[in-house]
Amino acid sequence: MSIKGFLKAHLLPVVSLILMLLSFFVSVPTGEMIVSLQWNGIAMVAVMTMVVAGLKKERVVEGIGKAVDAFSHTASLLAFFAAFAFILSPFITSLFAVIAILPIAISILKEKEREELTSSFAAVITLAAIAGGTVFPGGSHHNMVLHTALGETSFLDTTLPYFIASIPVVILSIPILLGKRITEKTYIKDEEREVVQGNKGMRMLYVCFAFIAFLTSFSLFKWVDIVIFTIAILLVFDKEVFLKADYSFLLSTIFLLIAGKCLSPILNELIATGEMWKSIVLTELVGGLPVSALLTSTGINQRILLQSVNIGSVGTLLSLPALTALKIVRKEHRKAFAVKYSIISVLLLAVFIIVSVFIN
Repeated sequence: MSIKGFLKAHLLPVVSLILMLLSFFVSVPTGEMIVSLQWNGIAMVAVMTMVVAGLKKERVVEGIGKAVDAFSHTASLLAFFAAFAFILSPFITSLFAVIAILPIAISILKEKEREELTSSFAAVITLAAIAGGTVFPGGSHHNMVLHTALGETSFLDTTLPYFIASIPVVILSIPILLGKRITEKTYIKDEEREVVQGNKGMRMLYVCFAFIAFLTSFSLFKWVDIVIFTIAILLVFDKEVFLKADYSFLLSTIFLLIAGKCLSPILNELIATGEMWKSIVLTELVGGLPVSALLTSTGINQRILLQSVNIGSVGTLLSLPALTALKIVRKEHRKAFAVKYSIISVLLLAVFIIVSVFIN
């Protein structure tokens, strides 16, 4: 792989590393500083990295392709995929929900000879995944970073209103983007689908890991115990997953948390006033993970920060799920996807801002 290719594939961790090194000129990290990092959040990202790699390896989600023949209209088919993304994302992150579900949806549309609907399906699925991912710590990388700073009760009290408010927007986005095609039937080609291969025992193992991670995010287990347990089990049953895992988000989280500690004097001045709106704008510009990791060590109210990064993660194409969806869809559909996603995500952004005004 060329240097350009490497940088393109690992842009986030490379930029995070550079920012961390530059932050040392402001404040040199100390042992106490490292110990005080959000290690529970880092541990959750580490466990979810393994879980997601295992789910992808065993092709757990691909089995939903068998269910689509029950839906003969474009609206019902899109509603199925959107509902699946919305329900799945709180447990395995909105990013992986997009990675897992969107290619299946595109493949089904091709099979049913309705590829012109690709941009609409991609936009709604991406929005549904991001909306669903707001509610639980496992729904996004920024939620993982922030969840231990609030505690499980305060976390749900903060995120649940946004989760509930997003449901009608996701439902409404289907007729908005499909328009007159909402009642059209899909064409079903008479051909057998590929049988999804995978080890049933390993699939169950990774589903259990995801459930354990979900329970641990609500303090039912200690994160250090779960990390040790996960590594030990995988070393025995599935060493290969360590090579298939994508560690870029784990490394980025660590680099950015350290940078946030070192830059805290500057960042505290930056958000001294209007912390919520500044955090929302920053998230719109650079994404939720960098903002949450950099600002969690400042004096900002953690509840405000959690709301801000979840609000700022919609209404922009720079969120990780939206950028990923943009890569997944074919080149000829990207412009239409960008336009359609922007329309419905700005609608959700407006709803989230209204919710924030009422609950703060």
